[in-house]
Amino acid sequence: MANHDYEKNHPEADNTSSGYSRPEREYEEYERRPRRNGEPDEDRLRREREAEQPNYDPDDSLEFSMQELPRRRRRRRRRHRDAGHGCLVGVMYTAFVLGVSMFLAALVIIAANEVFAFVKPDRTAVIELEENVTTEEVADILKEAGIIEYPSLFRLYCTVSGATFKSGKYEINANLDYSAIARTLRRTSTYKETVRVTIPEGYTAAQIVDTLVENGVASEEDLYDAIENYDFDYDFLDGIGDSKIRLEGYLFPDTYEFYVNDSAPNVIAKFLTNFENKFTEKLHERAEELGLTVNEVVTIASMVEREARRDDERAVVASVIYNRLANPDTFPRLQIDATVQYLVGRAPTADDLSIDDPYNTYLYDGLPPGPIANPGIASLEAVLYPAETSYYYYVARSDGSHIFSETLEEHNAAIAEVNAAAEENSEG
Repeated sequence: MANHDYEKNHPEADNTSSGYSRPEREYEEYERRPRRNGEPDEDRLRREREAEQPNYDPDDSLEFSMQELPRRRRRRRRRHRDAGHGCLVGVMYTAFVLGVSMFLAALVIIAANEVFAFVKPDRTAVIELEENVTTEEVADILKEAGIIEYPSLFRLYCTVSGATFKSGKYEINANLDYSAIARTLRRTSTYKETVRVTIPEGYTAAQIVDTLVENGVASEEDLYDAIENYDFDYDFLDGIGDSKIRLEGYLFPDTYEFYVNDSAPNVIAKFLTNFENKFTEKLHERAEELGLTVNEVVTIASMVEREARRDDERAVVASVIYNRLANPDTFPRLQIDATVQYLVGRAPTADDLSIDDPYNTYLYDGLPPGPIANPGIASLEAVLYPAETSYYYYVARSDGSHIFSETLEEHNAAIAEVNAAAEENSEG
């Protein structure tokens, strides 16, 4: 809205009354007015400009030295070097922190594995603690036995957990954690005495039982009960036949570590597991190639074990048995003394050969009902890989070796030779 009152009260504001517009006239009047203590602004501005000019000495030289520039560059390069040094220090510090962190992490992992037994060897040891044994002594004993690796860590654990120990003998496995070790050492002694027993090849089940009883492994009654009646879960026991003693032939001869006064089924299971491991899949396949069951292989091998004393004759003795079995019309009976010996428990006499029993191969055709001993791996392999011969007879010399013959005439001559040698030795 226009300010009509102003125009009425100030007629000079009308810019049509002169050649200047109102703003121009006002600016001229402004320039003519004195400023700041009567000094016009024009003079003041000129004085201020003069004051701003540098006051040079006429003798001063305006020249400058270019040596200042390299000095500035050197300072810049020094700043670059300082920056690089700072980066290097930062990298080194970071590497140090990471290294320390990794080292501490490794220590934590090792300590955790030691205390909680995440990955530890499956190794047992027997330790004995005396009365009033200290934590330090227990830690040292466990270290020497290979149960723990860091005695100081075990001592710390015992201190924190307040573990206590009882005197006695303990059997401990290295794969136990610290808590389980401490609990074990607080109980009544868990140690079970062990005994090392060697069972020779060719031992009968009765001989094996006698040996185990003599070594305190288990009682005779319990052992026979396990052999005859316990339900063992092994495939090779299917079809074992009507053996005089059920597991005869499968109590694999070897050296064993038994607990004293152990459970009879546990003891017999060790023999059977060993047989299962020794009679490999390859031997199973070979038996099938020959058309034999496992029980037939073991039965023949038991006779070879009892008849052959020399390893180089086992396969030859096996060939004689096979040759007779392959010609039942001419050789219906094996006529092997070891089967009769199994009946009487000693070297058979002429009268023993007439005992009426299926194990008497002088009276009964073919193989006996079952094994007559527990053969080793050499006899089992000799049966599965017999020698190729035409022998049907053999007779033993005094040194355990044999004379093998193809005909009865040759066999009778061999018998005469052996008897003559025996007479000479007795006279000498």
